[in-house]
Amino acid sequence: MRRAVAAVVFTLAAVTLTLPAPLAAAGPLAAGIAFYQQGRLVAAQAVFMKAVHAQPAQAQPRYWLGITLARQGRYREAAQALQGAATLAPRDAHIWLWWGHALAQSGDLPRAERILQHVLLLAPRGAAADLARQGLRAIRGLSLKTAPVATGFHPALDPRVYANIARFYNPRLLDKDAEVIGAAILGFSRQYNVDPRLVTAVIAIESGFSPTARSHKGAMGLGQLMPATAASLGVHPYDPVQNIYGTVRVLRGNLDRFGWENANLALAAYNAGKGAVERYGGVPPYEETVLYVRNVGDLYRRLREVYSAPEAKV
Repeated sequence: MRRAVAAVVFTLAAVTLTLPAPLAAAGPLAAGIAFYQQGRLVAAQAVFMKAVHAQPAQAQPRYWLGITLARQGRYREAAQALQGAATLAPRDAHIWLWWGHALAQSGDLPRAERILQHVLLLAPRGAAADLARQGLRAIRGLSLKTAPVATGFHPALDPRVYANIARFYNPRLLDKDAEVIGAAILGFSRQYNVDPRLVTAVIAIESGFSPTARSHKGAMGLGQLMPATAASLGVHPYDPVQNIYGTVRVLRGNLDRFGWENANLALAAYNAGKGAVERYGGVPPYEETVLYVRNVGDLYRRLREVYSAPEAKV
């Protein structure tokens, strides 16, 4: 087995925000929503802007305008529209969630963090809460900095790096438990020739390195394995080492299936399943999946920036 770390290519441009709205939509918005679903974003934007002027007291037009602008990569304008929607619908956690993510993508991280924290006040449990926590983990990871490593080691090949990241996200971990997690991430990643920084990004976003984490959908452990997935792999999801093994196996299978140059598809499959990715021919148009791919991708890029490794393609 090669000792080089196999890095995968992450193409964010391929990820689109083709999402269902959290609010019921009808009337004047219908044409814009149809344009939006067809990918005719300029036409959709025109409809939504007209609706904002015609219905200034309604949150829906501003929400749709914000999502459409975000899909075009116009995050600052998207954040402004979503702020207006949040002002009109102050208890809609879903709108606040997207406002926070638009702010994060625009680079306004302190404000994004405050907005996502507010989502947790509005909806402490459920889908919006899980997605807000993932966004907060991605933002926090951008502050990671390189730590000294042993002479002759590339940082990405030092298990202490991953133990330190585990403690960074979960300070309640005992040192010995963090060391076991770090060694398992590096060991299984090298065994299956997957970039340990990608595995680390997945675990950080999925669970914040909490071995006992459980999502509102029943996903379990560090890599948030679903019960059927854990059973198929023969692993106990709440055992950290077994969970990491399962996480690496699933990632490797997805990379083999969709190509090492398409990490976004492998991540989408990790979140939504291979069948959904194949059905849509790309990242499925699910809010959870689109946000997940963005959050893991942001953190993975950061880890590659601060923890160097000898790169090799598989």
